[in-house]
Amino acid sequence: MIIIAAILAAFLAGGPESPPTPAVEVERADEAFWAAYNNCDRDRMADAFTEDAEFYHDITGLTRGRDAIVASLMAGPCGTAGQHLRREVVQGTVKAFPLADRNIFLVGDHQFYVHQDGKAEHVSARARFADVWRREDGRWRMARVVSYDHGPPPYAPPPVDAAFDAARLPQYAGRYRSQDFGDMTLSVEGRGLRMLSGDLSLVLFPVSEARFAATDRDLQFAFKGDEVTIFDSGQAVTTALRQR
Repeated sequence: MIIIAAILAAFLAGGPESPPTPAVEVERADEAFWAAYNNCDRDRMADAFTEDAEFYHDITGLTRGRDAIVASLMAGPCGTAGQHLRREVVQGTVKAFPLADRNIFLVGDHQFYVHQDGKAEHVSARARFADVWRREDGRWRMARVVSYDHGPPPYAPPPVDAAFDAARLPQYAGRYRSQDFGDMTLSVEGRGLRMLSGDLSLVLFPVSEARFAATDRDLQFAFKGDEVTIFDSGQAVTTALRQR
C-alpha cells in the first residue's frame, strides 16, 4: 500500500523535466546574445561567437573573427552618442534546423528600434537573419552570421477616426503649393481625400479632427486654416499653402 501511494504521489507531482533540445538551447542562447546586444555588453556579446566567426551583412559587408565582429558592433550600434539601437525579434518567425556535426541553423526576422535623446523610440529597419550555431566547450556559439534584406519596416496605418464627419471633407479640398514638393491637389474621394502631386497619387483618410494619413505609406497631413504640414515617418518635412 505504501509503495502504491508513493508511485501515485510521484505520478501526480510529475516526472523529472526532460532536458531542452539543442534547438531550444540555441534559441535561448540567441535570446541571451540579443539581450547583451541591447545593453551593449561587450563581454557577453563576445562570448556568443566562436573565435573564427564570420559575419556577412548586406550593407557593411564581411567581418571575420570574433574580436573584429564585436569591435564593429561596439563602434556601430553602440558607438553613436545620444542614440541607442534596440533589436526585437518578430514573433513567430524564428526557426531552428539541425545540421550535421552538431550544428544548428537558426533563421528569423527582426526589427531595430532607434531612441535618440529627446525623441520617442521608433522602428528604423526590419531585416532577416540566418546563423550557424556550433557546439564547443559545452556552449553554443555563433560561427557564421548572415544579416540581410534590411529595409524600412512594414507600414501600419493608424486607425480611422470613426467619429469624423465626412461632410467636412470639402473644406480641405483645393490646390496647395509647397516650396519643396511643388503643387498638389486634394479632392474628396469617398470618406477621404485624394492627393495628386505630379506622378504621386495617394488616398488619405481622417485619423483625427484635422489630420489625415496615407493608406500605404507613412505620410500624414495636418491642416490648420489654409496651411497643411506634411509629416514623413513622424517628422515634419514641409508646409504647403492653399492657393486662392
